[in-house]
Amino acid sequence: MKIIFDEDITKDVRASIEEVITDAITAPCECGCKEVYVSLQSPGSIDVKCYDCGTSFFELEIEEEEEVSEI
Repeated sequence: MKIIFDEDITKDVRASIEEVITDAITAPCECGCKEVYVSLQSPGSIDVKCYDCGTSFFELEIEEEEEVSEI
């Protein structure tokens, strides 16, 4: 399965999201497509949907850790 990410989703969380998607989606969409698109719905929320027909598989809440540097 091919996973396409919205460019607004940072690279540091993509591996975690990919793992969840590959565990949850085990077959192509009803339309036959084997590609999913991961889009940012709002800060902290993403939608995983079929790349071709737009059917939503599920939504996820994500947390991004902020880097804190001490001076």
